[in-house]
Amino acid sequence: MRVFGKKIDYWKEKYGGVAWGFILSTLVFLLSPELSNWKEFVRGIPTIGMLIFGFLLTFLGIILQGRSETIEWMKSRDVLFQRFISFHRRIVIVSITLSVYAFFIAYFNFEWLINSIFTDYLCLWIVVQKLLISVFVFLSVWFLYDVMHFINIFYLLIKKN
Repeated sequence: MRVFGKKIDYWKEKYGGVAWGFILSTLVFLLSPELSNWKEFVRGIPTIGMLIFGFLLTFLGIILQGRSETIEWMKSRDVLFQRFISFHRRIVIVSITLSVYAFFIAYFNFEWLINSIFTDYLCLWIVVQKLLISVFVFLSVWFLYDVMHFINIFYLLIKKN
């Protein structure tokens, strides 16, 4: 089946993570999360994101510089290899963005912000908290979805028919 001339798999790979991220972040926004309940979880994300970021860059270096038979075979499959590189780049960018954003949420002094700006507008602070957590959920879901597709593409590349 094709949509706008592209297969369904193309649309899932291209926008699936964004779509699921948007759906789940909207759900989280409607559930009214409090930032203080998420702080401990969010503090672990920069470490995980940076580890995956480093692993992915190392892995790309190995693939691009490698001369083994399997790596040469992977490079010869142009369409799959380009999908692999595209997903790799996107995951690296989402990983670093998620890590920096999580670090900001986890360690920024929001008490100062509440006391200096939101004292008269406490209802605005509630909306800001919901937005902060919703963006975090959006980035996390997008990242996880794309990592799963990256793994699928990797196995398609190394599978020899």
